[in-house]
Amino acid sequence: MKIGHLASLFFIFMASLNAEPSSVQENSNGLPNPSARFNPTSRGFDVFAGLIVWTAKEVSADCWAEVITTDNSSTSNDLQQIHFGWDPGLRVGVGYRMEHDQWDTQLYYTWFYTRGEDHVSERSGGVHSTYLGNFYVGNPLGLGLSGPSYQSASIDWTIRFNIFDWELGRNFWVSKSLSLRPFIGVKGGWIDQFIHSKWKNPNRSGAEFFNVGVENIKNNFWGIGPAAGINSAWLLFAGQSQFFSLFADFSGAIMWGHWSFSDRFKNDIHQKVSIDLQDINSGASMVRVFMGFKWDGDFSQKHYRFSTKLGYEMQFWIDQLQFYSFTGGRLNSGLTLQGGTLEFCFNF
Repeated sequence: MKIGHLASLFFIFMASLNAEPSSVQENSNGLPNPSARFNPTSRGFDVFAGLIVWTAKEVSADCWAEVITTDNSSTSNDLQQIHFGWDPGLRVGVGYRMEHDQWDTQLYYTWFYTRGEDHVSERSGGVHSTYLGNFYVGNPLGLGLSGPSYQSASIDWTIRFNIFDWELGRNFWVSKSLSLRPFIGVKGGWIDQFIHSKWKNPNRSGAEFFNVGVENIKNNFWGIGPAAGINSAWLLFAGQSQFFSLFADFSGAIMWGHWSFSDRFKNDIHQKVSIDLQDINSGASMVRVFMGFKWDGDFSQKHYRFSTKLGYEMQFWIDQLQFYSFTGGRLNSGLTLQGGTLEFCFNF
């Protein structure tokens, strides 16, 4: 039975290679590769919107606190990790299809907000912070190996992602079933990260010492720079007015980036610690992949087209987290955003 299923899929696959897409126009206007876009010989507009459901992963979020416990013969160190959930976001944009060489241009905006939380408690008071502000509280000379240890602590970490993209490309057929759209463009925007942590019941006592401390850290980035990539689509089925494809989009960007930081600690007896972190101006790079399935449907005598894409998307932003940590020094941690993306597009 399994061999029969594999044989059926193989014949369907081979048939798709020989499928003549009805969207290919006889007249390519003298261009070496016929356009694969909707209504290639005329100007038009595209409007699209998408729903994203992503989760975040950041290397330095896996050690915001340490729980150190000691018995008679051994010591254990349990590193606490931030748990980011699956959160919704959106992508909206517009496009314009040109007559000149059948190029097209797109402008779109991606918004995503996520939040990670964690909590830890240890009655013996073995909870240690990995952040710099905690180290200097009641310790202005920076003596010792760590700051206070606590009985409990909690953290709330938020990431705000706002990115704009502009692309200029051309979608064309390289075979009966494979189309490519190389493009160049500009990527820009900002990624703001805010870390709010609370530390309770330190292991020191006395009227001069505090009961609750709060440390707030900001790691804010904005950048802009050139981007390039290629979108590919493999036509699996071509009907009279419907098309089903497998797609894979790859892109990257190298931006001029600016990072600004803030690290402030305060407690309930009005002690304050401010860490002076200099801004960073440096290169910022990222890569993106989006893969899945696409369906196109023409209607109203092929004057309009409705398309939908469903797939997996991953964006990796290199060296995105760069504030100064007590345990790790200056951080250079990448931010990964990944999950499902559902897009709808209307061509007219």
